[in-house]
Amino acid sequence: MSRYKNIIFDVGSVLVNWMRMNLYTTLFHGDKEKAKWIIDHVVTNEWNDQTDLGKPIDECIFELKQAFPKYAPYIGAYWYCYKDMDGGEIPGIYEIMSELKNRGYHLFCLTNWSHETFPLVREVHARLFDMFEGIVVSGEEKMVKPNPEIYQLLLNRYDLQASESIFIDARQVNVDGANRVGIHGILFTGSLDLRQQLGVCVFYNSSLIIQ
Repeated sequence: MSRYKNIIFDVGSVLVNWMRMNLYTTLFHGDKEKAKWIIDHVVTNEWNDQTDLGKPIDECIFELKQAFPKYAPYIGAYWYCYKDMDGGEIPGIYEIMSELKNRGYHLFCLTNWSHETFPLVREVHARLFDMFEGIVVSGEEKMVKPNPEIYQLLLNRYDLQASESIFIDARQVNVDGANRVGIHGILFTGSLDLRQQLGVCVFYNSSLIIQ
């Protein structure tokens, strides 16, 4: 019998293919070079990280428009066209989650995400999020992965033991953060690879194989 009881999932690039390129390639009429430039220089990861820490989106957008007035309409689109960044559910992840749930494992979610935009993602992908027994969103807590405090918050809030938990994330730094607090971290690179890694921990000789 597996010693693990709890499986904790990140959201971006694990459950949902969230990509700013989806939005900005459309806004720039298919010009991927322009889309990449605005992502690398204007609506950057560092800028988005502020919203993950709970800073209001309207403040972030206002400040960025002041710094880049030429790109004001594209900056505003970050909020008003947010759903257009959603590239859909990661193939195969629903099947894995369903099997885990059916086998009696407890599913949880720990994500770096704005508390203002998270409800939009949750609404679109309700069939995934409805399987969770608990969700921790960085923007609500004003702390982010890979800081140990947010992993510990999830463990404490839902009365989980780190040694009985697995955490799945698409960024190695966040996997390392989980490992540091005693949670077994798995780097997500795709559903088939995840199934193979979970096979060692929880599935064993599962007959359910993703084709």
